[in-house]
Amino acid sequence: MKKQLAQGAAVSLLLQVCLAAEEPMSKGYTIPTIDLAKQTHRQVIVDREKGQYLGHPTTVLLEDNKTMLIVYPKGHGRGGIVYKRSTDGGRTWGERLPTPKSWKTSKEVPTIHRVIDAKGKKRLIMWSGLYPARLAFSENDGDDWSELKQVGDWGGIVVMGCLEKVKTGKGHYMAMFHDDGRFFKDVDTRIKNPVFTLYKTFSKDGGFDVDASRSNFGTQ
Repeated sequence: MKKQLAQGAAVSLLLQVCLAAEEPMSKGYTIPTIDLAKQTHRQVIVDREKGQYLGHPTTVLLEDNKTMLIVYPKGHGRGGIVYKRSTDGGRTWGERLPTPKSWKTSKEVPTIHRVIDAKGKKRLIMWSGLYPARLAFSENDGDDWSELKQVGDWGGIVVMGCLEKVKTGKGHYMAMFHDDGRFFKDVDTRIKNPVFTLYKTFSKDGGFDVDASRSNFGTQ
């Protein structure tokens, strides 16, 4: 009898644990969300390489709403830049495209943006971060690219992850990035309790020249 009671208690406990596991954990907020993880019909495989981590893709969609360009590193942030093109808005992707030699030396996640200067000249620019921040550009919608070139005596983590037009004039842009003291200057200024600082920069020539980075706010 005791053995049967013990077995019954064990089954009851197991059932309670299973039921508890099925109950969704409180998210702490009530904003409606959609989980896309299992919606495989929305997912596209851009690239695969056996034994190689591929991640951190950034894309730009051109004005025809079909041509999409993508760049990403061969590694976690640091690694040679891989470059591809899609002609159907990202549904399918072609083979890896040739890149300038210096792209193999990228130290951080590349970011790609469309910019237009005051005269209406369209360009694509691509940033590569850590120290020093470097920039490459294309004047023919990504068919040809320049080498990465240093743009100043500063750097940061995922440089220019955000770039937006501003209303101060044609060809004017604001861009933002962050750093915790390790890569903003050539010397690692890491401290015991690092502060992540958000920096903003401004350009008046269509994204080529940027002013000295300004600290916007910082947080631990």
